[in-house]
Order: sequence, then structure tokens, then C-alpha cells
Amino acid sequence: MLCEYMADFNLKMIKIFFLVVIAMLILAMTSGMNILRSDNFFNWQKVKMEANFLKYKRALAAQGENSGGEASRGGLKYTKSVPVLLYHGIITDRDWKEDGTNITLDIFEGQMLALKKSGYHTINLSEFSEYMQGKRDLPEKSILITFDDGRKDSYYQADPIFRALGFNAVMFAIVGRSLGEKSEGDNFYLGRQELKDMLKSGRWEVQSHGDFDHNWMPIDEANDQGHFMSNLLWLPKENRVEKPEEAKKRILADLENSKKKIEDELGQKVIAFAYPFNDYGQSGKNFPEAQQFLAENISRIYPLTFFQEEIREPLANSPDPQRYMIKRINVDSGIKTEELFDILDDNREKALPWQDTFWEDHGWRVKWGETKIWGDLTISEKKPLDGNMTILLGSSRWENYFFKSRIYLTDGNSISQVARYQDDKNYARCNFDAGEVSISQKISGQDSVLASKPGNFSGISDSDREIGAELKGNSISCYLDGQKEIEGNLDSSLSFGGVGFYLWDDLPQNAAARIKKMDVAPI
Repeated sequence: MLCEYMADFNLKMIKIFFLVVIAMLILAMTSGMNILRSDNFFNWQKVKMEANFLKYKRALAAQGENSGGEASRGGLKYTKSVPVLLYHGIITDRDWKEDGTNITLDIFEGQMLALKKSGYHTINLSEFSEYMQGKRDLPEKSILITFDDGRKDSYYQADPIFRALGFNAVMFAIVGRSLGEKSEGDNFYLGRQELKDMLKSGRWEVQSHGDFDHNWMPIDEANDQGHFMSNLLWLPKENRVEKPEEAKKRILADLENSKKKIEDELGQKVIAFAYPFNDYGQSGKNFPEAQQFLAENISRIYPLTFFQEEIREPLANSPDPQRYMIKRINVDSGIKTEELFDILDDNREKALPWQDTFWEDHGWRVKWGETKIWGDLTISEKKPLDGNMTILLGSSRWENYFFKSRIYLTDGNSISQVARYQDDKNYARCNFDAGEVSISQKISGQDSVLASKPGNFSGISDSDREIGAELKGNSISCYLDGQKEIEGNLDSSLSFGGVGFYLWDDLPQNAAARIKKMDVAPI
């Protein structure tokens, strides 16, 4: 009887023991998960980052990890230009809709893995700055990757793949939302400790995206909103709009304070600024002096400033000690991996001599009008009097060259060869029309005619003609059928630049021309 009692008692104790152990395990697991998910520790995010890192390492091993690619074959080659990529948020929500700003994680992963496989390697800001100053060479396929806003979804998604690939990047943080006593990050923006962790990894640099100049601000009594850096703000306590001198003082203070906060709180040297909203003073509503003011003052604070260039413009950056505004390629989910590589390839600097017979597109971009390539380059107006401008990407650093083309006008009686093209506000032209040959230039958006003479360009549609432009130093000469027609001197700012074509007609007809062949030879 006693034995039976003891056996029953022992069985009950064993059951109680196991129940207590199970309860303790459940409590430990629950507490552990809460700690991992804690906003104070960010351990849960770090666990996910570690898992993603291992996933990318396996992916690299599966495709054959490539650390050199094309850039290393046949000895080291140096690049003539460096592209800069811009990303914002990296989205994991499967129901997210394309917004023209952010990118899905799947597309971002694909782009980074493809860059690595193709031999691209990232550089840091110091290397890029020295390259732009002409103080160092960089290998082919060097690239600078940047992010704007200091967002959690960009850092936590991008860092594991950067770690696996050996890539690095620059984060332009909105300082007023990530640093300072009242701004230490939130569920969207990175905080001080996260930025410190980024810097500690060695894969990230933190630079300025402004202090409060990413805010929309009232600019009049009606509470209309405008950008902080390009507008005079409304002062409600004084019932008036700022004076220009007050706005300039405010803008400079914000630029200086954002730099100081990063350097003081993170110990990171700051040399770069990314313009919020891509507004470098040109988008203001009531402060027309803003763009000129920034152009004259910002480089004293930041040696490098970054803006987003249009896809139709030359996008790569080549050494130029006088240039502080750096072009970036804005990459969102609308730009798939193949298209990104087309953009990079088209903008890579082309070597002279250069010839094109137009059986494939080597980087021709239409600024306005319509352009088609199939055995010739056909340029035309979309509608009468609209004109056409088409340029060749990858030619923006050409200096002294002779550019000739075989052309056939199908409609209209005027065409120009564009030379020393830098952007749509700075270039030169050799102009040929029915009654005149002329040289013109556009500087900072202002057109001027440098030289002109009567010319017999009538009847051009009856046969092919050869037109040419010779650029040497600051001189330009225009040729027709191998004969020099006119010459002049360009503004010193047009000491380099690419080539293209310009079509116009004073009559209401759809002007069009076919370029059958072009040759550019160095001088």
C-alpha cells in the first residue's frame, strides 16, 4: 500500500516538474522574443540582417563570386568617368505600388548582384573627391552609391548585401530628424545609435541632407507651402515675408548646423551635401536670387553637392577641379536591372576617334523631338516648329576634335551640328540653312550668334551633303562639303563637351533629317 502511494506521489511530482520546466521555457522564449523585437535594442533587426547576409553569401557562391570581372582582364584600366547612383527606400511590401522614388528589395538585390558580377566596385567619398580634383586615378567600373533621407528601410535592407558584396555607400541623412536633442530618429528615420553602428561597420559614410531644409514651409499669408532653401518664408508673428538677407542668413545657418551636428555627434567628417527635393534654388516661388546665392556660397561649406540629373542628359562625372555639383542617377523600381546597365554603358566616356553608322544605339538621347535609329539616325519634329535636339552620351569630356556627318534633309532646309555640348544650357552650334551659315553658342541658357555669312544651302534635299565642325582650343570652324565656311571664338567655359544634332525650321512643316554616318577624329 505504501509502495503504491509513493509511486503515485512520484509520478505527480514528475508531472509537476515537467510542467514547471515547460512553463519556464515558454516564459524564456517569450521574453527572448520581446527583447529581440525591442525598439531599444534593435536585436530583431540585426538577426534578420545576419540571416540576409548569409543568404547573399550563398547566392554569390552559387553564381561564382566575382571580385574583378571585366575591369581586371588585360591589366588595370583607369576610368574616364564615375557614375553616382541614388536610392531612397527599399520596399518589402508585396502590395506596394511604384511611386517614382523607392525601389523593391527584389530589384535592388538584382541590381547589386549584377553590378558585382559585371566587375563594378564601389568607392568612398574621399576617393571620389580626389578623383574629381584630378589627384588620383580610379579603376574602370568604379561607382559611388548614395542614399537619401536616412531611412531605416534603406539601411536595414541594403547593409546585408553590401556586407556580402564588399560594397559601401553614402547615407545623406536629414539631420533634423535623426540627430539633436529633440530628433533622434523614429520608426521611419534612423537614430543616432543606428548611424553610429553604420559608421562603425566601415560600409557607410553619413553626410548632410540638411537640418530643417527638408521641411515644407509657409511662404505667404495664405499658408502656401514651399521649399525651405529656395523661398522667402512667411513670418506669422511679424505678419510679413522674410527679407532676402534674412533668408540667406537662415539658409547658411541650416547648411552649417547640419554639418556641425554630424561632425559633433557622430565624429564623421562632412564634405558633401545632397539637395532636398533636388532643389538647388531653381524651384522657388518668391526668391529668384536663391539659385545664384547657393551657387556662390554652398561650396565654401561643402566641397561636393549632389543633385539628380535627367536621364536624357550626360550622367557620368569626370575630373574637373572647378565642378562641385555632382550628377546622380535616380534609381527607382521603374528602372529595371537591364535598363540601369544600358544607362551606365551609354554614359561611359567614349574614346576618340569615334565613328557611328547607326546600326545600333550607342547612347543617342533626344532632348526634344523624335529620334529613330536603324541604319541611320533619323531626327524630326514631333509637330511643326518644335525642332529637335539629339545628343551622344559619353562624349561630354571631348575637347579638341573634328566632327563631320553625312546628312540628307527629308523635310525643311535647316540643320545644325552641336559641339562642346555640356548640358541643354551650355553648348555651341554650326548652323546651316538655305541662306546662311552661322556659329552660335548658348551659355547659361543665353543664346548668341558669334559669326554668320550668306550661304547657299538650298537644294540640300536633292542629295547627301557633308557638314562639319572643328573645335580646337576656344576656336570653332564650320565646314560644308569639306570646305571651311566660317570660324569664330567660343566662350572659355566651352572648353570641352560632346556632340549632337539640332533641327529647326521657320516654316510650319515637320522638319526631318537622316544622318547616315558620322566621324569624330581627335585634333
